[in-house]
Amino acid sequence: GAGDSAVAGLLSALTDHRPWPDRLTRAVALSTATVVSPTAGEFDHDTYEELLAKVTVTREANAA
Repeated sequence: GAGDSAVAGLLSALTDHRPWPDRLTRAVALSTATVVSPTAGEFDHDTYEELLAKVTVTREANAA
C-alpha cells in the first residue's frame, strides 16, 4: 500500500544518492500516486510525475 510505496520511494532515492529532501519528495509522491491508483499494488505514473514537481520539503525552524 501507501506505506510500502513510501519506503520504496525513500530507498530508490537513497540508492540514487539523493539528498534527504529529494528522498522525502519521492516518498510522498509515490505513496500518494499509490493511493489514487484503482488497482492494489500499483501506482498512477502520471500522478507520480506531477507530484514530483509539486511536493516541497521545507525545514521547520522550530522543529524539536
